[in-house]
Amino acid sequence: MSWGFAAVATGVVVGLVPPAVAGAIGNATTATGASVEGDRPKPPAQTIEQVRRQYLDHRPDAPVMVVAHRGYWRGAPENSVPAIDLAIRNGAQVVENDVRRTSDGQLVVMHDTSVTRTTNGTGEISGMTLAQIKALRLRAGLGGGQAPLTDEQVPTLAEALAVVKGRALVNLDKGWPVRDQMYDLLAATGTLDHAIFKSSAPVAEVETFLDRDSHILYSHVVDDGNAASIGAFTRHQPPSYELVFDRLTDAQIQPAAVALAGKDARTWVNSMWYGLAAGYTDEASLIDPANGWGALVERHRFDIIQTDNQDQLLDWLASRREHGPKAQWPALPDGTVRVQAEEYSRDGKDVGYHDAEDDNKGGAQRKYEGVDICDQNGAIDVCWIRGGEWMRYTVEVPKAGTYEVAARVSSPYSPAGRFTLTFDGARTTAPVDVRTTTSHDAFTLQPLPETQYLTRGTHEFVISMDASAYQNFNIDYFDFRYTGKH
Repeated sequence: MSWGFAAVATGVVVGLVPPAVAGAIGNATTATGASVEGDRPKPPAQTIEQVRRQYLDHRPDAPVMVVAHRGYWRGAPENSVPAIDLAIRNGAQVVENDVRRTSDGQLVVMHDTSVTRTTNGTGEISGMTLAQIKALRLRAGLGGGQAPLTDEQVPTLAEALAVVKGRALVNLDKGWPVRDQMYDLLAATGTLDHAIFKSSAPVAEVETFLDRDSHILYSHVVDDGNAASIGAFTRHQPPSYELVFDRLTDAQIQPAAVALAGKDARTWVNSMWYGLAAGYTDEASLIDPANGWGALVERHRFDIIQTDNQDQLLDWLASRREHGPKAQWPALPDGTVRVQAEEYSRDGKDVGYHDAEDDNKGGAQRKYEGVDICDQNGAIDVCWIRGGEWMRYTVEVPKAGTYEVAARVSSPYSPAGRFTLTFDGARTTAPVDVRTTTSHDAFTLQPLPETQYLTRGTHEFVISMDASAYQNFNIDYFDFRYTGKH
């Protein structure tokens, strides 16, 4: 596949976007029915010995490691056995899993204290037995009341460890209160060298636990409340410091503090959403790495990144290794055109767009016009969509032929919405039902069932929201992927 420049419509922004981001139309689907973003070759498998050596490699030029947040939840329920497996098979060196304890003292993997969001049950984990929790089924993706049910169960920590054994490290989040029980389980299953304990507990408390066994791996979480703990360990130097900062003025992100943390340890950062690393997010990185991952690595010297977009992060890191820090990324495959949803017509109300009200509820861009535009952790999208609304766009097609069209959408609802596209005032697609992605922040490319034949040059298309359908979804962009001549 050749890569080339492609013009983005209405305003003609020229950029480069990689196949992993832009070319995943019509690939494997999630439990929600939407296509999984990322069509990259599977990386070679690594052994636990290799991954552990990477984690303990504290050289200034050590390769950046990738942590899959709650596993590969874009392809399986978060924190599930398949999500853990997919994360490893797709190249993550570390899988982050959350640990909770049931009423009968069993350790399970779940982020929330309650089963309500991610399963078909309700109630606090601490008030339920393992048998009660195992009777439940996990919801797809990030869960939520309208996410489809799957056949997957809530895994025990032992079941999760069986998946990572010999293959990857596991970051044990939320588990500090049950650290001794986790240690006993790890020792019994031969996976102590696979696990990273973590906490923001007082240094003395941490060192007392680390006294138990010199083989324990640990990451110290530092935020506004304990910035002074960097460099304060005397008996056990943590192999990594996880720095959490919502402003670049915070003490823990100042160059001297980061340098002190990285002197004999890796420095870990989370890029999933605003507030974890100021404005450096996954979504900002997908637009321009300089505003996200690039700044975290080049400016702030982080060498572990926890992400919700592991495919794209791994692609960017591969591009950076091959072409250097100034490599152009992202990049569209030749013949693919992207149209940003916020770049609708400039012709004004009821000519370039029709919105149900004149306010821009999101206010992220074009705040004096009526179309609602939101900032979803760095993704600038059309939001607050309602029935009867429409927007007009132009797209510059580089060559004549058949194009697959996909919309990058997000919604926790099911059904989430219905729309049609009308091309050049003549051809209207069949209604497209927007599938749930399980969160407004979980964007997924959803392919349209029909291809479009387009001649070379400028074309117009209008997206129209069905007035009779429930509408509550966001649109980030449209992709037009060239598939061949008619």
